[in-house]
Amino acid sequence: MSATSSTSENPGRSPCGDALEVLSHGHEQTRALADECRRFAHHVQCDPAMQQVAEALCRAIHRMAALEEELFFPAARAALEASALVDIAELEHATARQIIRQLRETDPREPRYEALVLALTECVERHARHEQGELFPRLRESGLDMEALGQQLNERLSAADDGSARREERRHAVRAAAH
Repeated sequence: MSATSSTSENPGRSPCGDALEVLSHGHEQTRALADECRRFAHHVQCDPAMQQVAEALCRAIHRMAALEEELFFPAARAALEASALVDIAELEHATARQIIRQLRETDPREPRYEALVLALTECVERHARHEQGELFPRLRESGLDMEALGQQLNERLSAADDGSARREERRHAVRAAAH
């Protein structure tokens, strides 16, 4: 998978209606970017392509985290008696954001950059395993309306895609005008 493919840039974009399927699809896409980062990190040093993939991974994480934090976590909290599973997922998001901040402050030519990329990929894997292995099964049993939540998630993804496309068009126009 390439960092420029539409699924890499738009994780979570899925024809699925069920909320857990939408999020699982987003996890798959984010994991694919994490795998690509690991391949670069273990075989090539200071490759600009690794930085591009890492940046795509950061965007994907921000996108999915926002979706989960705004819509999914509140619904999960309301549906489950104990919210420890949601608390763990939120802590994983905070950890990913902290790693991303450090990554953006680090020169890609420094060895620390690769270490941060690898830490971020591990965070992605841990988060997806936790949600899909523990949180999602509990929610399936909870009676939460997954179809309605899935519709909300898909609507939010579509709105985010529209905004991203407009920002990308403006960036291209600015670059073209500068040359």
